[in-house]
Amino acid sequence: MFKSQQSNKHMTVIGLAPVERVLVMLTPPVLGMILGYFLPSIADWVAGLPWFPLQGPLQLVASFDEKWVAIVTTFLGLIAGVWLSAVAIKESLVIAVSDDEVTMKINDGTQRYSKSEIASVFIDGKELVLLGNTGQELAREAYESTPATIADAFVKHRYPWSVEGDPYEAEYRLWVDQTPDLSPALNALLKGREQALQEKDVESAKEMQREACKFGIMVKDRGKFQYWRNLSK
Repeated sequence: MFKSQQSNKHMTVIGLAPVERVLVMLTPPVLGMILGYFLPSIADWVAGLPWFPLQGPLQLVASFDEKWVAIVTTFLGLIAGVWLSAVAIKESLVIAVSDDEVTMKINDGTQRYSKSEIASVFIDGKELVLLGNTGQELAREAYESTPATIADAFVKHRYPWSVEGDPYEAEYRLWVDQTPDLSPALNALLKGREQALQEKDVESAKEMQREACKFGIMVKDRGKFQYWRNLSK
């Protein structure tokens, strides 16, 4: 990934660099067209391999006149590539850091956090995390830039950057079903969240994480496991 950091006296913006944005916009459509153009020839070759699955559809594609089929598949490849480019741009995180607030834009949504409500900022794996004054998670988003670029932006605008990562890391405990230190309601909530994670229902998992904060605990994931800690009073 290229680094992109545009700054002025009052704000630093981090996101896709202009060159990277052009590559993201052009590469998938071009590759889609190339793959689409050669798809009939590939289908004809693969159809000759009796052990390969999907022989019916492959033989059907290979049986048509290759010229017009290649035109159609090239066009379909272009459409698929344009769609992939649009999704990639939409899902790329743009961070705007000023002396007063942080703005995070992703998936057509915008989140704003004032400096006064941010107690800690750090990198956790491939995600940027903002914690609030009671230790609750305000934001956790995957980033496209480098950790150093992001750290420089927050330090420049005097935010509480945690070089060591999560300041509450040592307080997390593994959650197991019916954990005695948690109420039945919280255990049921985390059980439901576990199911959402298994089904890759990201939005439901995030919503249940926010709900857990209302009950006084913070939850985060490590691999397929959930860990929890008490929030500050």
